[in-house]
Amino acid sequence: MTRRLCHYFLLLVPGLVALPDIEIQHGRRLYTGYKVLRAYLASNTDRAAILQLEDDVDFWSEIGSESQNVDFMVEPLHLDRISYYLAHFGVDFEVLIDDVQTAIDNEEKDTNVPVARNKRQNSLFDLLPFLTSQSRPRRKPQLPGLESHNRRPRKFPSSSSFVPSQNSPVSNFDSKPQNGLGKSPCARTGMNWKQYQSVDTIYSWLDCMQQNFGHKMSVRDIGRSSEGRPLKLVQIGGDGSNRSAVFIDGGIHAREWVSPAAVTYLIHRMVETEGEYDSLLDKFTVYVLPIVNPDGYEYSREHDRMWRKTRSRTGGRNLFGNECKGVDLNRNFGYHWGGYGASNDPCKETFRGPSAFSEPESRAIRNFLLSGTADFKLYLTFHSYGQYLLYPWGYDKLDTRDWQDLKRVGDIAHNALRRLNNGVSYQVGSAAKMLYPASGGSDDWAKGGANIKYSYTVELPDTGKYGFLLPAKHIIGVGDQTTSIVKAMLTEIKKNV
Repeated sequence: MTRRLCHYFLLLVPGLVALPDIEIQHGRRLYTGYKVLRAYLASNTDRAAILQLEDDVDFWSEIGSESQNVDFMVEPLHLDRISYYLAHFGVDFEVLIDDVQTAIDNEEKDTNVPVARNKRQNSLFDLLPFLTSQSRPRRKPQLPGLESHNRRPRKFPSSSSFVPSQNSPVSNFDSKPQNGLGKSPCARTGMNWKQYQSVDTIYSWLDCMQQNFGHKMSVRDIGRSSEGRPLKLVQIGGDGSNRSAVFIDGGIHAREWVSPAAVTYLIHRMVETEGEYDSLLDKFTVYVLPIVNPDGYEYSREHDRMWRKTRSRTGGRNLFGNECKGVDLNRNFGYHWGGYGASNDPCKETFRGPSAFSEPESRAIRNFLLSGTADFKLYLTFHSYGQYLLYPWGYDKLDTRDWQDLKRVGDIAHNALRRLNNGVSYQVGSAAKMLYPASGGSDDWAKGGANIKYSYTVELPDTGKYGFLLPAKHIIGVGDQTTSIVKAMLTEIKKNV
């Protein structure tokens, strides 16, 4: 059977095991047998060896010149070959997630709230062992090339014996279930933080909140996504171009579900908890865009849990001739656009787009922040995962002139997290130096383009046990961390405004 014929046959069956870059319009993409590995990097040789895998694996965490480990997802057909490769180069690794599809299915099971799921058909993937799929890797910064070495290849387990290590990291926050919305007048919308919510549910809740708490908040559309969904912005606090303000967003990357969940929880706390934020709202107006990428987020809910980008048309084609949709919004902002860590290939996960601000979602943020609506002092963009507080620059390993101020406020937030959230720890540092260079990020543009002094990317939990598939029972714990970060930063910044 030819590859083209195989591709045609596979497209007839909804809910197939993952073939990245092939569009799934009906059913769900399955990740049965996929595993997430963590490789431990002891040298530049190890890092360079891992970089050679970028067309064979999906990197869940980035790799930089000083990275000590990296997480990546491997499909079943590649598992033996990848493990041989790692053994050949002497790279130690462990299994973080033994079966990605099981983790997806269990993501919302630890709750009493029923979760509707579309029925999936059984996969035919195991009947087609001759097919290999394109991966959706992230482009990495260049590192020294592979060097010769005398390390002997290691023994490795067969694919049938791969099991998660007993030493796998655990999430660094309280796992006990907590209460959600309680007796809120908007509970009727179905909104709660015991499960991950759809765009429609979140938007219905925001509209209800405005109706019931109009004296505290308002909601407006600041644009439309490429598929026509509104980009709903929440304003909490008073108006006025002379008022100090903070802009907070979530959900730039579709598969990072805990981000919009945590940001909506922050809205709930700021609006529905009497007195908690009064002193800060006397000084600041808070603007929150909880879902920057609603199209990608809904696609990840309905069809492909691991989808990252937007859903815009790109014109690019994969090896099967199908269009590769979507732009990585966090590579599309116009400050040092198109540099390190951003791909010009529409089929890559870090596709930067055809030009800076080519996407309606990034343009909406740019236009609002430059509109003179308020005097923005702080920009926060929430992502997952890793537990980091990162400040510019991200495009290269350079310091801002005021990097000490940025680090000081980041350290204050870190200390507040440790004090208020059961000792939870976030690492603080500049993005490119701590992780990897990546150009076109929203945080770099907020500082370098919109002149917002304090700009941060917050990588929410966890540290690898669940990765992007954080069980819903942890949402409120992560939401509490989000409120601690915002309170601590605004309290410190308030001293100078």
